[in-house]
Amino acid sequence: MPAAIDASTRGDIVYYAALGYSQQAVADAVGVSRNTVRKYLELTREIVEDAEEPRECLCAVLEGTYDWNARTGSEEIRLDFMSM
Repeated sequence: MPAAIDASTRGDIVYYAALGYSQQAVADAVGVSRNTVRKYLELTREIVEDAEEPRECLCAVLEGTYDWNARTGSEEIRLDFMSM
């Protein structure tokens, strides 16, 4: 997991990236490292692609209401199910 940041900062990262900012420009604007930006963008892409409702999921990330901790539990369940 990348460096812990608050939900508002996560939303800002995704917002600036959606506007077309480079990862370095996003990092500079938000005040985190470029590596943290890259990792959170990767995580966001993964959760949105895996979501049943991608648009709602992306909106939750942008609004800061997405529960990042719940993601870990659902992955473990999915992995257990797939191994059956």
